[in-house]
Amino acid sequence: MTHPEDQLAQALRAQARATSYGPPQRPPHGDPRAALRKQISLALTIALLVGVLLGVALALVSLFAPGVLPSVG
Repeated sequence: MTHPEDQLAQALRAQARATSYGPPQRPPHGDPRAALRKQISLALTIALLVGVLLGVALALVSLFAPGVLPSVG
């Protein structure tokens, strides 16, 4: 009497043998330009967030501590 795990393993091995037609195919690496666009968009998003945080920090300083920041103009 065989265990269900053994039967499943046998079935999976048989299926793998039936569907293999040659050497295993390497997965595609994708478009290098798409990876570059993703990195650029990530860098721009980080720069935008840093700019927003800096702007909010300067606004809060000028609101709660008037005269601390030098005047422009």
